[in-house]
Amino acid sequence: MPTNNGLPSLDITFKGLGVSAIKRGERGYAVLILEDETEGTPKTKYSTISEFGSEEQAKFTPENIEFIKDALEGVPLALYVFKFGVEDVLTDLFNKVKGIIPRNSWIAIYSNNPLTRTKNQSDLVTFVKGERENNKKRYKAFAYKVATADNMGVVNHTTEKVTFADDRGEMDGIAAVPYLLGYYAGLSMMMSGIAKPLKFKSVVEPEDLNESISNGEHTLFNDEGVVKVSRAVNSLVTTGEGVTEEMTHINTVEKMDLIYCDLFKAWNDSYKGKYPNILDNQMLLISSINGYFKSLAKDKILDSNFDNKSMIDIEEQRIANYSKWGEETVNTWDDSYVMKMTVGTKVFLKGNIKITGIMEDFFFDIFI
Repeated sequence: MPTNNGLPSLDITFKGLGVSAIKRGERGYAVLILEDETEGTPKTKYSTISEFGSEEQAKFTPENIEFIKDALEGVPLALYVFKFGVEDVLTDLFNKVKGIIPRNSWIAIYSNNPLTRTKNQSDLVTFVKGERENNKKRYKAFAYKVATADNMGVVNHTTEKVTFADDRGEMDGIAAVPYLLGYYAGLSMMMSGIAKPLKFKSVVEPEDLNESISNGEHTLFNDEGVVKVSRAVNSLVTTGEGVTEEMTHINTVEKMDLIYCDLFKAWNDSYKGKYPNILDNQMLLISSINGYFKSLAKDKILDSNFDNKSMIDIEEQRIANYSKWGEETVNTWDDSYVMKMTVGTKVFLKGNIKITGIMEDFFFDIFI
């Protein structure tokens, strides 16, 4: 006879995720893919700069050693590094990478080869879009000058030239990608990318910063002696039903992805396949999710002034019952009865939440 003995553990799982959300949101994972045919297989994962000692550095070109250090400077939770050769097929590497890295990771490719650079960036964007759309991954690509992106999971960096403060001097804008990858992976969820000065001495700005930003381009600018992100936006430009302008902000998507991955992990690890699909169990699941939302609101990831909640998607469940009971019959059921009529193995839920933004724009009219 089935029991519900495990249900409290699900509640604990969600509460634990909510309590640790700020800690987990302080730093994320960075994945740097480098074109490098130096002999030797790197250890793949570095948590601190001390783990990238001389033995590991010997497996990379001098240029790539500096880029790995750049990425670690942002202090991501961990930096995963993968090498590929000129003749290697990136798709094969992507299949390897996704079996290793966490579900919610930043990914970038650095290649100084003008013959392959554009294709590599395009392949990265295609990979990340596909994984977000089809495989419930929440990867984010930090790409360089891709022709078409238009996706909240893709940041399209387009700064033409950057000048490092060290002896590297001026380099093409793609040289900033490893550093910015680590910067965003290590940035607190309570801050926007515009908040901190960057390590560059200067940059070449686009002719019109506002136009670049509105086109979904991530750019840097010179701000009274320091270099900063002009606006922390991703490449999304096409908005509409279910896709709002708020989703063009990197910080908003970071919070969305955190919540998505938390809910997916809790469901996958603690609930899926373990309990009968009846209304009572669905309501316990909803109660646990709503408790998790309250924890996020307490930590200002969600707006505490909004009624953040999940619920049964009554209309979807009603439609799902048509095939068995007939549309005419099902449409006579009131909402409370539809909620009781669960459908096979399917759980139809929906949520309504308000993610907090970060204060970036200042409007202050003074009248005299």
